[in-house]
Amino acid sequence: METISLILLVFVLGLRHGLDADHLACIDGLTRYNGRLNSPIARWVGLLFSFGHGLVVTIIAAILGIFMKSFTIPDLVNALVTWISIVSLFAIGTLNIFNLLRTKSSAEEDFQVKGIKGKFLPKMLKETTNPFFVILIGGLFALAAETVSQTSMWAIAAGNTASLLPVLLGIIFMAGMMITDTFDSIVAFRLIKDSNRLGQSASRIMGWVIVALAYGVSFYEAFTFFFPSAELDFEILGVMLFGLFGLSYVIVSYRIKKQLEITVKN
Repeated sequence: METISLILLVFVLGLRHGLDADHLACIDGLTRYNGRLNSPIARWVGLLFSFGHGLVVTIIAAILGIFMKSFTIPDLVNALVTWISIVSLFAIGTLNIFNLLRTKSSAEEDFQVKGIKGKFLPKMLKETTNPFFVILIGGLFALAAETVSQTSMWAIAAGNTASLLPVLLGIIFMAGMMITDTFDSIVAFRLIKDSNRLGQSASRIMGWVIVALAYGVSFYEAFTFFFPSAELDFEILGVMLFGLFGLSYVIVSYRIKKQLEITVKN
C-alpha cells in the first residue's frame, strides 16, 4: 500500500513539475519558433522536452536510490534551494507582468512567455527545429538544483524500499510531466494557428495564468517554509494546479470559438 501511495505521489509531482514556469516559458518559445517555420515537431515540443527532462531525472533517481541510499541533503542546502526556487518563480511572474503590460500597448508586438533558465541557452538551442536538441534542452533543465533536491526526496525513500523502485518512479514522474508539457505545447501550437488577433488575445490569457502560477507557487513555498504545518498534501496541490491549467485552456478555447462565430456572422 505504501508503494502504491508513493507511485501516485510521484505521478502527481510529475504533473506539478511540468507546470514549472520555466518549463512553460521554454516550451512556449520553442513551439512558437517551430510553428512559424511549419516544423513537424511544433506541437510535440513539450513531449520531447519532458522526455529529455524525465530521462535525466530517472538517471538521478537511480543513482541516488540505488547507489547512495545513505545520502542526505543538508538542511542548509535544502533551505537554499527552496529560496532559489521562491525568488526565481517570483522573478518569472514579475518579468511576465511587465511583458504583458508592455505588449498590451504595442499592436505590432506579440506577447511571449518569459523564463529565466532559457536566457542561459545558446541561440542555436533557442532556435532549433532539431528534436534531439529539444530533448537535450529538457535534460539540461533537469540539472537545476531544485530538480535534484526534489528528486532526492522520493528516490532515496524508494531505494530503501525496493532496489529498482527509483527507476520505476523516475519513469512515472516522466509520464506525469509528459502529460502536462505535451498539453502545454499543443495549446501553444493551437494559439499560433488561430487568427492573429484571436491568437494574441488567447496567448495573453495564458500569460496571466502563468503569472498566477508563478506567484502562487512562490508565495506558497515561502509561507510553508516559515509555517510547515500549513503545507498541503502534494497530491492535492498537484491536481489543483493541473486543474487550473486545464480550466484555463477550456476558457481560452471557448473564447476563441465564440469570437470566431461572431466574426463569421458579421
